[in-house]
Amino acid sequence: MSLMLRRFVVGPLKTNVYMVMDLRGNSILIDAGPGSLDRVLYYIDREGIKVKYIFITHGHFDHVSDAQFIKEITNAKIVMHEADIQLLSTSRDISRYFNVKWKDPEIDVVLSKDLVMAIEGLGIEVKVICTPGHTRGSVSFFFKNFKWLFTGDTLFKGTIGRTDFLESSPTDMVKSLLKLMELPNDVIVYPGHGDKTTLGMEKINNPYLLDLMRKV
Repeated sequence: MSLMLRRFVVGPLKTNVYMVMDLRGNSILIDAGPGSLDRVLYYIDREGIKVKYIFITHGHFDHVSDAQFIKEITNAKIVMHEADIQLLSTSRDISRYFNVKWKDPEIDVVLSKDLVMAIEGLGIEVKVICTPGHTRGSVSFFFKNFKWLFTGDTLFKGTIGRTDFLESSPTDMVKSLLKLMELPNDVIVYPGHGDKTTLGMEKINNPYLLDLMRKV
């Protein structure tokens, strides 16, 4: 099985929206921030791609604002952790502040724990890794056979996600980072903002992970 990966950088906070596609044109969208609707629709119309799922890494507006719009056009299923559903009302209010379109997403697959999802249409499995800290319902998606890890706002190149929001937990963030660090060094990290990296590079260059390793 071959997969292709496309990144769109969208919205006022330069959110990464990823599209994972197979050779038959079936795809998974990872996050759907402001501005992704137009970018995604243009691309799937041009390339003849079908969006099967929209995976949401967490409930902040810059990762979920366009999800429902895309769902209504493509019939994709929205996948999100139950702990961030309550965060959507706050994200709706913040989207107004940024003058961003918003429609409350209808969640089709509600996550609650680590699991392996069999992805209908693509014939692959995706490991769901609960990584709370930035938000209570933050999730990372691991495509094990391809060594692709989509971390949302949990882990970035050279830094980690903020934990100073009401919905954040520094203690949970530490546990989540330690969980991710158990994965192989050659796993490619695709974060919610900024450039890709690898877990191995972060283990030797990311000051937050270096500090964690000194303490454990």
